Amino acid sequence: MVQHRWRVWLVSVVAVGAPGALGGCAACGDQVTADGAAIDAASVDRGAIDAAFADRAAVDHAVIDHSAPDHGATDGAATDTGGASDAQFVGDAAHRDAAAGCGAPNPFVPVGSTVVWRHTIETPLVTAMGAANHRGQDVIVKPGQTQRLIAKFAYGTTDVDLTDEDVEIFIQTNPPCGSWESFGVVATSTNGQYGTVDGIDDDGGRIFFTIPTGRALPLGRYPVRMLVLGDHSMASFALWVVSPGTSAVVFDIDGTLTTGDSELVYQLVDEIFSGSYVPEMRLAADQVVLGWDDRNYLIIYLTGRPDMLSARSREWLIERGLPAGVLHHTNTNAQALPSGVAQYKSDFLISHNTQVELNAAYGNASTDITAYATAGIGVARTYIIGDHAGEGGTVALTDYPSHLPTLQALSQADTPAPRPSGWW
Repeated sequence: MVQHRWRVWLVSVVAVGAPGALGGCAACGDQVTADGAAIDAASVDRGAIDAAFADRAAVDHAVIDHSAPDHGATDGAATDTGGASDAQFVGDAAHRDAAAGCGAPNPFVPVGSTVVWRHTIETPLVTAMGAANHRGQDVIVKPGQTQRLIAKFAYGTTDVDLTDEDVEIFIQTNPPCGSWESFGVVATSTNGQYGTVDGIDDDGGRIFFTIPTGRALPLGRYPVRMLVLGDHSMASFALWVVSPGTSAVVFDIDGTLTTGDSELVYQLVDEIFSGSYVPEMRLAADQVVLGWDDRNYLIIYLTGRPDMLSARSREWLIERGLPAGVLHHTNTNAQALPSGVAQYKSDFLISHNTQVELNAAYGNASTDITAYATAGIGVARTYIIGDHAGEGGTVALTDYPSHLPTLQALSQADTPAPRPSGWW
C-alpha cells in the first residue's frame, strides 16, 4: 500500500518560518507549526529554494575488502552491482586520518550478485517509485544492554514501504579497517507485523533485529549496513556501546547549527523535488562542535526532523566538516510537531540517562529549553542561540565565534566517548 508520508508531513509543517508564502515560525527550532489546511506539494514555490548545489561526489575508496558472502543470483535474473561503494566513510580530513590509524579504511562494498525478489510483481512496482530512502536510527547502549537495531526500508518521495523482502545485516566489528561480518538475513515487515518495539510502531518495511547475546559487541562504535539483497540498496547507521556515564553534549540542528528554522521545510521540499538545496551553517558552528569532540565528549545530534531526512541530515553534517556523532530523528510525524517535539527530545534523553552524562546542550527554540530542562540539564549548561537566547535562565549566545573562548577552557571528558572518530 502506498504510504503518502511526505504529504502528511508537509501539511503539518507548511507554516514554518520560510520566506514568502511559507510564513514565519521563530519559536519552532527543529520543529514546525501545524497547519490544518492540506496543500498540494506541486504548488510549492520552488523559486524560494536556493538552487546552489554542493558537490556531493563520494570519496574514492581504494580498499574493497570485506567478508560479505556471495549471494548467488536466482533464475539468472539478478544483476551484479558489486561495484557500488560506501560513500559514508567521508568527513573532515583530520578525523578521517585519526580513524585510519590501523591502516587503510575498509568501507562497505556489496559483494556478489543481487537475488530475485520474493515478490516478483509487487516489489518492482515499489522500487519503481523512486530512489531508495532506507534509514536507521543510531543506537546508544551500555555493556549488558540489549543491542537492538531498527531500520526502515522505503522508496521514492512517497516513501513506499518495501515489505517482506530479504535484508542482510552487516557490522564492521573492528572499524574502520576490519572485515564486515554478516549477522544474518531478515525479511522486512508487513504493516503491523511486530506491533510496537521500543516505542516504534511497525508501520511496514521495518527490521527489528536484536544482536544475539553470544555476539554482543563490546565497548566501541560500530558501523551498521543493512543490505537489501534484491537491489543492493542499504540503510547505514551506527551502534555505539559506551561506558556508563559517558560524557555527552547535545546539539539541535535546524536553527541551531543551521542559520534558520526554515531549513527543515526547504530540505523537505527539496527531498520531494530537485535535490538541490543545501542548508547554510551558522558561522563557526562546526568549531563549537569540534571543540567538544576534541575533548572526547560524545556528540548527540538530536533533531526534530522526520526520519525520512536521515540520509540528507547525515550528508549535511559530513559535508560541513562536523564530527561524527549519534544522529537521531523523530520516528513519527506527531513527534515532529510543536506539540510533540519537546516530549520526544526529553524522552530520548531521559531514556539514555544511564548510558550518558549530559554535560551540556545547544538549541534555539523554546521546545529545546523545555526538553533539556525536563531531561535534567541545568540552565547554566544549556546554550541557546537566536530569538529565545537566555530564556528561562539559559546561557544566551549571540553568535558562535564569541563562544569559542569558553570552549578553549574545557577540560577533557570525564568518561570519554568511543574512539576513533570520523564518519564511517
